[in-house]
Amino acid sequence: MGFVYPYFLFGLFAVAIPIVIHLFNFRRFKKVYFTNVKLLKDLKIESRKQNKLRNILLLTLRCLSIAFLVLLFANPYIKQDENALVKEGSNAVLIFVDNSFSMENSANKGSLLDFAKTKAKEIAMQYSENDNFCLLTQDMSGKHKHFVNREEFLNLLSEVEITASSLPMSQIIRSSHRFIHTHTAKNKVCFYVSDFQTSRFDSENFEQNKLNDIFIPLKAENADNVFIDSVWLENSGLKVGEAANLFAKIRNHSKDSKENLAVKLFVNQKQLTSISINLEADEEQTIKMSFTVPQNGVLHSRLSVSDNPVCFDDDFYFTLLIRDKVKTLAINQNEQNKHLLRLLKEDESIEFSNMKADNLDFGQFGEQSMIILNELNEISSGLASELSNFIERGGSLCVIPSKDMDLNSYNLFLKSYSAPTYERLLEKSAKVASIDIESKLFKGVFTSVTDNMEKPEAKKYFQFSKSSETIAQSIMQFADGNDFLVLSPQNKSDIYLFAVALQEDWSNITNQSIFVPCLWNMCSISRILPQIYYNLGDNSFIDLSAYINLENKEICMVKNKTEDIAFIPQILKKNKQFGLLSQGQTNTADNYNVWLADSLIGGFSLNYSREESMLEFLSPQDLESKLKENKIENSRVFSTREMIETQFQKSKVGFSFTSLLIILILISIGLEIFLLNRNKTQQ
Repeated sequence: MGFVYPYFLFGLFAVAIPIVIHLFNFRRFKKVYFTNVKLLKDLKIESRKQNKLRNILLLTLRCLSIAFLVLLFANPYIKQDENALVKEGSNAVLIFVDNSFSMENSANKGSLLDFAKTKAKEIAMQYSENDNFCLLTQDMSGKHKHFVNREEFLNLLSEVEITASSLPMSQIIRSSHRFIHTHTAKNKVCFYVSDFQTSRFDSENFEQNKLNDIFIPLKAENADNVFIDSVWLENSGLKVGEAANLFAKIRNHSKDSKENLAVKLFVNQKQLTSISINLEADEEQTIKMSFTVPQNGVLHSRLSVSDNPVCFDDDFYFTLLIRDKVKTLAINQNEQNKHLLRLLKEDESIEFSNMKADNLDFGQFGEQSMIILNELNEISSGLASELSNFIERGGSLCVIPSKDMDLNSYNLFLKSYSAPTYERLLEKSAKVASIDIESKLFKGVFTSVTDNMEKPEAKKYFQFSKSSETIAQSIMQFADGNDFLVLSPQNKSDIYLFAVALQEDWSNITNQSIFVPCLWNMCSISRILPQIYYNLGDNSFIDLSAYINLENKEICMVKNKTEDIAFIPQILKKNKQFGLLSQGQTNTADNYNVWLADSLIGGFSLNYSREESMLEFLSPQDLESKLKENKIENSRVFSTREMIETQFQKSKVGFSFTSLLIILILISIGLEIFLLNRNKTQQ
């Protein structure tokens, strides 16, 4: 037998109190005054022997009541070693301490991380110095993945700091089980000390295991957080000196409204603009910030708000690439198109090149923003694959048909993008009747379209086929409803389809004033803006194709703006794209430059994942419910309201006498009341 709270047994000395009272009270005689013998008839004759017996019974019952009450507080139990956390023999103890960003939150004393480290220390102190301990954190650091004695464990615990990593709970448990199984100790147990964010506790993915898993939830004092969720640009056609619009999604995850919250935009460490916003409780708001593009090149940018105590998501980093020229490639079946050459070759804002269909260099596709298919007879499977990669990464495509074009190869490719397909060639004249001046191709070109405005005419043209699944926008249309020029917008890019070839025997479009803004804007707005940010922990391929064409053998250096973080990345070629993998070489959100020798060749930005920004946590009751719901056996939840030492003692309990002691206390008190009432009745 054992006691959960053995110190309460000192309360048994209180049994002396009723004994002392009995000795000094029950032996005193009480004088009764009466005037005549009649009063003696009202007294019941009681023998001295009966009176003594009743007093002894009362004394016994009172002593028993006090003794039972003391034992109730001491909580006696019969030991059951199979459920005990500390067992005889060697113990292997694995303790996971959550050090993710949400543990920056405040607790009763200091941060949640400090509180977690204190609890981990209390757990370790329940075991012997000869037992073996292993510390795991969100980093899954190699220096932690081994068993040490208690003193070394406490030293490692003191060094734990906040990290950007945030693994789902199922992955943490799998790693813990896999590692502790490597130890030869007879008794093994895993502890998990965390705030247990709702978004990361995927109990449906937990594995069944015979190991003891103990969950110790910590309660944060603050669940409020204002954070920047994401940012994006209105368009990719950014030019020096022109206005650009940046959009950002900002979330107020709290019960209180936020007034005059300052949102600041920094470009190359200089503040360009700032706005103030009001956010209602639990409101998500999309804001728009306008700024003027200051210069060409790599623009490292940061959007910032101010919020405490959780600060990791207050800054959002992104990188813009501003080029003075747009790279455009024309792929020709035969000779170069003189109209395209005259329009684009001498333009200072466009870098125009030509390539023959029978001598393609797919390696140059990654450098282009616009590719023009000029009267190709067919789109081969190899070309279709390369064009798909080009479109997927944001490149735009313009198709100029040929009278000898293989419709099957063209349409097979276009159908994969839900674009209109080419049907038959119509050998008849038609004039453009309508122009969509609201289209981005003609933005700022026309104020209005009048009936007497000169419009293109066609001598022959291809008819387009559309269905309910087709994604298309008519830019110029004939009077009979057929399209002269159609746009099929894609996820990151556009596909433009002409119904005519750019030759005089097809139409007079090349002699029209509308031809220049139409083709020039096609190229201009097709500027490929590299992905403006990546998330840490995603192990994403960071595409640098828009900056430079690298070879695998070249060695680059990555540095942040202050150059206190530097590493050599792995250069990869993926789907004709050149880029790098950081492979966990940095865990810091920031803007980074890519250097080749002394030349700056590119840049990118890394941000912390926003999965932890929603500060929603599971209570002990929620944890028990989820574990029960998913039938996770051999798991227990410790409440941080109780001392760790107490819960270790309770783990030994096989049979508790609590209910029995309560019944005995009630019986002894009831019998005492019964005897006292009976005595009054007899008197």
